[in-house]
Amino acid sequence: MPRCADDRVARRPDIARFLNEGKIGRVVLALLLGAMGSIPLVFLTPPFQAPDEVQHFYRAYQLSEFRLRAEVQNGVAGGALPDSLPLLVGSSVYTPDGILYPATPAPIANTLKLASIPLNGAARRFVAFPGSAFYSPLPYLPQALGIAIGRAIGLGPLYLFYLGRLFNCLAALGLVGLAVNFMPVAEELIILIGSLPMSLYLYASLSPDAAVIGWALLFSALSFAAGARGNWKTWELGMAAAAAAVFCSVKPVYAPILLAAVVPGIFRHGKAGRVIRSHAILLAVALGVTAGWLLLAKSAMTSPLSGAHPSVQMNLILFHPMSLLRALINTLGIYKVIFFYFQAVGDFGWLTAPLQPRVAYLLPLAALVIVWRLGIRGSVKRSVRNALWRLGLAFASAALVLVAMYLMYAHVGQNKITGVQGRYFIPILAMAGMAAIELTPGARSSTPRWRSLASLAGIVVVEIAAMDITIIRAFHVFSPAIF
Repeated sequence: MPRCADDRVARRPDIARFLNEGKIGRVVLALLLGAMGSIPLVFLTPPFQAPDEVQHFYRAYQLSEFRLRAEVQNGVAGGALPDSLPLLVGSSVYTPDGILYPATPAPIANTLKLASIPLNGAARRFVAFPGSAFYSPLPYLPQALGIAIGRAIGLGPLYLFYLGRLFNCLAALGLVGLAVNFMPVAEELIILIGSLPMSLYLYASLSPDAAVIGWALLFSALSFAAGARGNWKTWELGMAAAAAAVFCSVKPVYAPILLAAVVPGIFRHGKAGRVIRSHAILLAVALGVTAGWLLLAKSAMTSPLSGAHPSVQMNLILFHPMSLLRALINTLGIYKVIFFYFQAVGDFGWLTAPLQPRVAYLLPLAALVIVWRLGIRGSVKRSVRNALWRLGLAFASAALVLVAMYLMYAHVGQNKITGVQGRYFIPILAMAGMAAIELTPGARSSTPRWRSLASLAGIVVVEIAAMDITIIRAFHVFSPAIF
């Protein structure tokens, strides 16, 4: 009886081959799960109920008009935007301080009434958005394109908002599909990370984090392929450099993962020189684009809203490094790590709508264990050296995330790092996950590989259902209009 399902698949050799060995099957599965989880959220999530989405909306609109650099008025960065944009924001969410956005009822019937607000691009005023004004335009290209198309056909602000979200979502899904396609082994790992509830939630927003996650996963897959082979193909190196330029230009803290393929390749006979040259190119492109943008956008960099003083903080660290070490020790602990994990899996809205039921937070761990036990596609060789290298790069990026937050958001000499969110660690999960797979390869099993994919897909579908229910309940999406 237990072998009935296996026998049915065995009678259809093409289907069995497609599920067990076919790369295209994994790409299709990743795209289907991603689309199922993220596209509905484009419309289900109330406007501006993703982290910093208000500021990303303003920045994306500014870029849609081909204005790359922000303006500064009275020491605050922003730009001259149509009056209707802040009107849409003020009509969509209630916030007494412009920073905290509680999960308040936002029936979709109310949201649709805002479609009557006209754009009226002639009536403008300066709008502040210091949190995104200095961000590189690269991760905003899909959002800006969607908004530009909407403006060209005369749509109002609400439609522009949704078009920006939709284009951002489709671009992120495409990147995840490419990452699965180029992953040499263990594509299940990319599917799992790319389908985390928080990943899907960010795809369906205007956040540049969608591009950062997608491009980081694609870069990781390309680097794993190059590392397994011992060298970069020319087209791989070009694509990897483009990916690195996108995610590093907005978040340079992920720069360590650019070196992922160094150790697997540098120890291969006769390939050390080529490996070093390839990674020099990667670093030059990524850090060059980042530095170039920072110099161009320097005028838009204003003091953080938190009242921090990054230059003073840096001087303190240089002369008293123990202050940083003390802050790291006071910040990191088992409970804080668990807290970051919960946020990385799913904490929606402005971190005000945790995933329900809470047991759903265990599903990604269950998926990882099941996939490991049932077997992953391809032969993953056990290499402690490679695994430790990749794990070290993941930890280095995580440490840079913490240091950056200490510089940008902590008061001078503060003994704890604040403002760190679990979503910041999603782009480095592929590096850490691959290291874990190499350190503890699953036992060889006669279980057909299609069962591994089916189990993963089933768990992701449950995660998606839990996420949708959480969002609908938290924001009363389908409640009657309240005004």
